[in-house]
Amino acid sequence: MLGRHADSLFWMARYLERSENNARRIQAAFHYALSREDDGREEWKTIISESGSEVVFRDKYSQITLTDAVNFLLRDRDNVNSIITLIYKARQNGRSVRANLTQEVWLSLNESWIACETALKRPVKIRDLPGVLEGIIKGSSLFRGALYGTMLHNDIFNFLRLGTYIERADNTLRIMNSKHHQLLPTARVIGGNEGQSQWEVMLRSLAAWRSFNWLRKGQLDPASVANFLIFDARMPRSINFCYREIKSNLGDLSNYYCSNYISYQMACELLETLNVPNVGNKKIKPSEFISTHIVKNNEVGRTISTDFNLCKS
Repeated sequence: MLGRHADSLFWMARYLERSENNARRIQAAFHYALSREDDGREEWKTIISESGSEVVFRDKYSQITLTDAVNFLLRDRDNVNSIITLIYKARQNGRSVRANLTQEVWLSLNESWIACETALKRPVKIRDLPGVLEGIIKGSSLFRGALYGTMLHNDIFNFLRLGTYIERADNTLRIMNSKHHQLLPTARVIGGNEGQSQWEVMLRSLAAWRSFNWLRKGQLDPASVANFLIFDARMPRSINFCYREIKSNLGDLSNYYCSNYISYQMACELLETLNVPNVGNKKIKPSEFISTHIVKNNEVGRTISTDFNLCKS
């Protein structure tokens, strides 16, 4: 496969995954804001800062309000990680490799863009926000369903899945990093009810609130939350799960192209560190572990680009 085609597949999947991740994070922050007198201003501030467009936001608004934060994150074209910008870039990458996609996959992507553009044509009213976010998340789910249900599981499929899981691992790590103080052994004592609320925001942002409660029967504690989000191989957004998928798809590409790739060896080594839950071990500091793996995940992504001659779209 030509490097530019693999690049478009890889980044199409990354942008679409990022748009869903951002929608889930806005959804969780909005749920949290409903119970706060200040509309969860600090939570919105964190999300805007991590979008990489804090300076752009400050140039436009004197303070953070719920309405301004939501519309900036959803529909502001000057925000490189706004949802409308991400879905547009995903569609543009998809158009360039349309011949490599099944009709169902292309239509699901194109319809997601049309629905998003229609919903975000005008500023979103707060009462309409839940429906808008559900529509964005649903569009991403339909894309995944079409991908698994109609695409050959060949190198095209592998590049799409690599983009998805590199992005997903990055998202999980960054959300945990922004709230790593909630994962300290003393968090239950220091944080009190506020700490529990932040755990809920973290888990909801990763579509993990219900599954965690199903396993733990509502018993929240720092080590359990960290172990679940990092090490649990059953949880589709855990780092362990993501790297099992990354390793599998890189292994398929190694076999398909009859080549030994550095990125595959890196993924194997990283997965080895994720095989045994050990956040409870005093030798492991959650903040250092998370920040180290953010760097490692970025290195794997860059090495994939080098191994397969990709350049960021």
